[in-house]
Amino acid sequence: MEIFRKYFSIKKSVGIWEWLGKVAPLTALMILCIVLAFDFTSWIDYFVSAISLLFAITAFTWWWWVIYAVKDIFKLLNSANKRFAEVLTELKNIKKETIKIKKRKNR
Repeated sequence: MEIFRKYFSIKKSVGIWEWLGKVAPLTALMILCIVLAFDFTSWIDYFVSAISLLFAITAFTWWWWVIYAVKDIFKLLNSANKRFAEVLTELKNIKKETIKIKKRKNR
């Protein structure tokens, strides 16, 4: 059971279902558009439509991946900016303390 949990965790399956829920409707719409727009009469038509469908699925998946990648990068930069501000305030405090210590030693 632990092996099953290791490879099929709830977090992974939720992520897969989330992606599927975003890509599948757009893919279904693309299939409907292709079927309604073209009259398939030969295997070449089916083959070309399958290739175009694969490109559409790739584009939809890539689009959602880019959106989430940009969101994650923005979160990362925002947290790094907050940490940098904390480090700067700490350095300012250290500088003030060292100046105070130097003044006490010079008296």
